Amino acid sequence: MVDPREILGSIAIIYRSHLACMAKELEVYKIGSGQFDFLMVLYRKDGLSQETIAKTLKVSKATSTRAIKNLEKEGYVYRQRDENDLRAYRVYLTEKGKEVRKVILEKLVFFVDALLSDFTPEERELLRRLIRKASLKFHESEFKPLIFDSPIDE
Repeated sequence: MVDPREILGSIAIIYRSHLACMAKELEVYKIGSGQFDFLMVLYRKDGLSQETIAKTLKVSKATSTRAIKNLEKEGYVYRQRDENDLRAYRVYLTEKGKEVRKVILEKLVFFVDALLSDFTPEERELLRRLIRKASLKFHESEFKPLIFDSPIDE
């Protein structure tokens, strides 16, 4: 039997390295650690509720609110009351938020290319399929997994 600590430990190291790398790369844009994930969700579908974004990213409402407020303060997003539920807010990208998309995608591609530089194309594809299969186990049906298996339409 495989030691789960080996698998989960490796995933955790990759995840933390990914966050640290992205935080450093995006520091000049004043996009904090993990905040780019919120932008990535909005690139797929703009105008989601804060609650939907939190559920999609599997973070608490408090974490979501804090990240969105920081992104709003830096001018990447704006919040607007939901017309159907005045207690809720929908989050939209600003022009500045849309403009930084290409930079974020380039940084993500750079990180993944560096991570997988020693992998053959076949190993890359196998890893992609296995990670996607594992992520589907824990994903709600209302939103596609945030596995970047295809480029996001420009």
